[in-house]
Amino acid sequence: MTFKILKDIFKCAKLALFISSGIAVFFTLIYFIFYQGKDISLFGFIKNALYYIGCFGFLISAGFFIQKNATRPLTYQDAWNKMFSVLNLGLVIMFVSLFICFYGMIVQICIGY
Repeated sequence: MTFKILKDIFKCAKLALFISSGIAVFFTLIYFIFYQGKDISLFGFIKNALYYIGCFGFLISAGFFIQKNATRPLTYQDAWNKMFSVLNLGLVIMFVSLFICFYGMIVQICIGY
């Protein structure tokens, strides 16, 4: 059981890495289009975007835990169990958001704030 939970959390970390990479590419394009001449650091801009999107994911996962029927089995529960054997949708969103914030912290450590 513990191995399955760790396996699901590792899948969440991998998914968050892909999402964070996409966020970084998207906000790099936004930076070069709108903020290139300004006094804003690119890595600081990406770090803030990762934090904001991670916190928004925490809000969504909190909504899953507050709503009464949100943690019920999904319509496509068999397909979901192929991807994540133990975690439900609210927990997956929570862990992905957590890892997105962790990747933002890694960017923050790399730029030396």
